[in-house]
Amino acid sequence: MINGQKSTAAKCAYCKSLIQPGDEVKSTLLLLRGNMLAREERQYCSRQCAEHDQMAHEP
Repeated sequence: MINGQKSTAAKCAYCKSLIQPGDEVKSTLLLLRGNMLAREERQYCSRQCAEHDQMAHEP
């Protein structure tokens, strides 16, 4: 960070590591919000992080 500027690089939705442009994995996460099923697209650094995040949100 230079002079209070924020970096524009995306972070992994699961492990919060920086994602290099072109290396992101986009995955649709199925979430339970109350008794409703919601879908949300998120960016991850790897397929493994996408799978782990989905398992973390399963009841």
